[in-house]
Parts: sequence; structure tokens; C-alpha cells
Amino acid sequence: MLNIQTAQRLLPIMALASCLVAVGPGIVRADSLPGFTLFSGIEPANQLAYRLDSGNRNATDRYRLKIPGSKINRLGAAQIQITYPDYFKGKFDDKAVEVFAGDKLIPVQAVKWDKERQTIEIDLAQQLKTKGEIEVVLNNVQNPDSSGMYYFSCQVKSSAEFPLARYVGTWILSID
Repeated sequence: MLNIQTAQRLLPIMALASCLVAVGPGIVRADSLPGFTLFSGIEPANQLAYRLDSGNRNATDRYRLKIPGSKINRLGAAQIQITYPDYFKGKFDDKAVEVFAGDKLIPVQAVKWDKERQTIEIDLAQQLKTKGEIEVVLNNVQNPDSSGMYYFSCQVKSSAEFPLARYVGTWILSID
């Protein structure tokens, strides 16, 4: 049995705990992940993982676009090309693009954002050969005003000797 003094001490703790339980779901939403996608038109093997810091329309965001190392063949990667649909009315900061192989930051030589062709070309300073995951981080992205699903496709060029781009997959981004 609880006596009155013990109950009085536990009351503020229980009130604080109930507030934390109520606030918890709002905190979890801040880092959005791709969900399970049905009927996208993209084969599951070609769907790439991603993370958005916000995922909200008309917000400044960070896109973390992941490429499995298994998608980069023995030729490696010298350039990463990202194409997005013409109805995506967001804006990219081509000076705030980073590429990581695992935890290692890969030097970027140049980033070209072509608004008319809806492409972002990332030229790497060195040929990237890895078996591990690659992550392209687009910082300071201005999300579009409208919510929806946006298909961002990824192609990789190996080098000047092999100038053809190879399709590696598609990120199906969802903006709320």
C-alpha cells in the first residue's frame, strides 16, 4: 500500500512521464524514412533507400540518398548523376553536396545542377571503388510547395574511358 507521502512524491514524476509519452511521436517524425512501396512501377531490386531530415513541403531539408556498394561494379564511379521529375519544383544548393563511402568523405570536384534537364551531376575528385554503401547528401534543399511522390533516378559513370552511364536505381521520395 502506498502512503500519502509516497504518492505525493510520485505524482510529479508520473505527470512528467505522461508528457514525454505524448510528445514522443512528434519527435520520431522528424527523420523520415522510405516506407514499403506497392505498385510504384519500379522493381523492388531497383528501389534505393533514403532519409529526409524533414520531408515536409516548403521546408529546407537534407536528403541522404543511399547507393548499395553492390550497385557499383568493378569499374567504380567517377560521376554520379541524379535525375528528378519536371514536376518537382524544389531547389538544390549545388555548393552543399557531399558524398560518403561508409564514414569517409569523398572529395567532390564539381557539382552541376541543370534545371532545364532536371539533373544533378556530381563529379568526384577520384575514382570511387567500394563494396560498402555510398551516401549522397544534398544539403539545403528547398522542398517543393506541393506534397507528393517524386522519383529520383541514379546513374553512375565509371570514367572517361567508359563514358556510358549505368542505371543503378531509383529513390522514391515522399514529401508530406
